[in-house]
Amino acid sequence: MAVKISSNQIQNIQQLEAVVTGPDDANRLFIIDGQFDAGVSAFSQGSFVTQKECFTVLVGPVFEKKQFLRASATASLTKTFLNTSPSVGPPAQSGWNILSVDADWDDESGQVELRIEAEVICSGPNQSATINGFAFHVTILAAVAAA
Repeated sequence: MAVKISSNQIQNIQQLEAVVTGPDDANRLFIIDGQFDAGVSAFSQGSFVTQKECFTVLVGPVFEKKQFLRASATASLTKTFLNTSPSVGPPAQSGWNILSVDADWDDESGQVELRIEAEVICSGPNQSATINGFAFHVTILAAVAAA
């Protein structure tokens, strides 16, 4: 089950709305950028350890189903941490990955739901690796009635 991030936890949020003439009656393009703190960690006592987590957050204005046309998203890591303890033994390894990013209309809220799935990998004695934050970019194409 995904970890839900509240919209008020988004930091440095920036939203741009542009009038466009696009496909399928599209007349608005929303561009939303921001970041949020959320964590996934792995700790190894010597073996290979992987931890995965999915995070969701609602972004942008509220749309009716007929107004929403499509959305796309990208994400990046904003805060990573590696703790390594010197020891004799196999070499330590760590990795941080974004496995998937998706943005689609959420029928309950009417907003776009951003989903980010990430993983942390580490191996070696007394090793830990953590992701503590994500940055995102969401683009929404909509058909909104003129005001």
